Amino acid sequence: MSKKNKWKIIDVILTALIGVVFGVVYFGVGLPWNLFTSLATPVALFLTGHSLASSLASSLVAAQVTNGATKGLFLMAGPLAAMIIKKPGSALFANLIASVVEIAIGSAWGTMDIIWGLVQGLGMELGFLLVAYKKPVIGLWLSTLTGTIISFAFQYFQRSYGRFDQTYVVILFFIWLISIMLFSGLLNLIIYKLLKKAKLIK
Repeated sequence: MSKKNKWKIIDVILTALIGVVFGVVYFGVGLPWNLFTSLATPVALFLTGHSLASSLASSLVAAQVTNGATKGLFLMAGPLAAMIIKKPGSALFANLIASVVEIAIGSAWGTMDIIWGLVQGLGMELGFLLVAYKKPVIGLWLSTLTGTIISFAFQYFQRSYGRFDQTYVVILFFIWLISIMLFSGLLNLIIYKLLKKAKLIK
């Protein structure tokens, strides 16, 4: 590992701090889950009413749409840490810390959060790896793609999406992608630029 990529104590502390902050955010987002699902019900009714997911109950469709629409929120810690720290493992570490904090507070998903923290963190990490952590903004947008592909693939096999109508699965994928691009991409970019403008980061 080169000196530039070598972690310092301040890097560990800052990355952990980002993880803690987003762990609280993740927990907060999880609280109104039933409300999010209710808001997604019209989309679910549209899908089931047009036979794209006729084998699914509308409540299940609503839950899957809600999961996809909010997914980007749960991937924010990693990219922000990677843009600021610019070192290998920063995205993975931050998202893992966030998932541990979420569990510690009282997440409804329990230890599954750890697995998702690893999967999502790894997905976002790959985007920054492609630019060797040297171009944070490009790495950010690449991470939205790699993060989407890795996390959705995990969901696909974990939830046996292969048994669903593939048009429905494609729609879910794009909902997933748009959410990640908006929250983990655009919102993180705004936060990053504000931090730079305030001279809180280099």
